[in-house]
Amino acid sequence: MTDHLRPEEFVDALDDAAPAGAHEHLAACAECRAQFDELRDMMRASAHVEVPSPSPLFWDHFSERVRQATITLPTRAPWWESVWRPAAVFAAAASAVALVAILKPGAVAPITSPDPRATDAVAMAKVELPDDGSWGLVVAIASGYEYRDIKEATEPVSGTADAMIDDLTPAQRTALARLLEKEIGDQ
Repeated sequence: MTDHLRPEEFVDALDDAAPAGAHEHLAACAECRAQFDELRDMMRASAHVEVPSPSPLFWDHFSERVRQATITLPTRAPWWESVWRPAAVFAAAASAVALVAILKPGAVAPITSPDPRATDAVAMAKVELPDDGSWGLVVAIASGYEYRDIKEATEPVSGTADAMIDDLTPAQRTALARLLEKEIGDQ
């Protein structure tokens, strides 16, 4: 069984640009020769048909459609657009925290103990807040924004950890140092 000519080889043969192997195959294969003769007759018949020229506006419209379909230039957002979304998310979160603070005034008094182990336990204890729906409010507000905007608004600012450490009491700093030594170890 022999391989027949591919469509592009027929076109090359019609233009007398086919490789020598294609002409030999046409001479030997009746099926390909019949298809080649049919294509040649169709080309001769269509050579006398006049194709009307398109409207002068066609090329302008065609060019514009091609440009729109293939080129999408990145548009840069105005400077204020990158500021207001994170600011709105931050304001919503701050409002939710303020609402919780106002609606739940039962503050817990700090535990003071002369025993350093008790101070460490208090400093390292996890704070569990009752579910009063404030997280639902934060989630509802944040769901209208894209993830990258929320992430940008909630990322810590450089120096935030330093400021938080400065706000710790001496007992809390000691507890933090012990915790870090425990986690880091002797590396």
